[in-house]
Amino acid sequence: MDRIRQRAGSRGTSTIEMLAAASISLIVLAVASSFFTSQQRMLLVQSAYAQSQNVTRTFTDLFGRELRMASYDPSGAAIAVGPTGLGVTCPSIKQGLTLAGPTTIRFKQDLNGDGDTSDPNEDVEYQLSGSQIQRTDFNSNGGAAVTLVDGVSNGGFTITYFDNSNPPVQKIPTGTPPLLSASDRDCVAKVRVQLTAQLASPQFYDIQPLISSVDAEYAIRSRSNF
Repeated sequence: MDRIRQRAGSRGTSTIEMLAAASISLIVLAVASSFFTSQQRMLLVQSAYAQSQNVTRTFTDLFGRELRMASYDPSGAAIAVGPTGLGVTCPSIKQGLTLAGPTTIRFKQDLNGDGDTSDPNEDVEYQLSGSQIQRTDFNSNGGAAVTLVDGVSNGGFTITYFDNSNPPVQKIPTGTPPLLSASDRDCVAKVRVQLTAQLASPQFYDIQPLISSVDAEYAIRSRSNF
């Protein structure tokens, strides 16, 4: 009798109990895997968004730093002075702004003060080409354009020009292609840039791109009084 009782008390795990334990383990593993996958995807999105923000921020920092120095001519010999006299809206202005359109701007500056604008970074152009914003330094790299921002949406890059009035008056490009005239370029003292760039989402199931936008205004130091 004691031996029978001992057998009954030491019986093994039943099949139902094993299946129940396995099911619980699988559920726990599935929840943990789902949480880990979700966290990984979130990190990818955050990394991609930070990358898109860095791209637009890098562009605006470089663009603003260079544009503020447009027409800089410490020697007075590097950049021609605009006309004076009756009918001239902005007389005696250093004509360092050589091209100005809604998506294109080119300007010169004598950064090293040697009396010319033929050194690197002294004659540069920013322009929208397709979905890319490109920078061209005409005095280095063979004048080849370098892409700074990719994924710019249609209408996602605009340059707006203002004079030195208080409040500023906008100068509007005209013609085909639309550009500011030489006299209007001489009056430009402030430039506003609006940029919206798209970056593909790293999540394979998410068709919505990541958006990075910036809206900044810069004053040309040699022209602005405000």
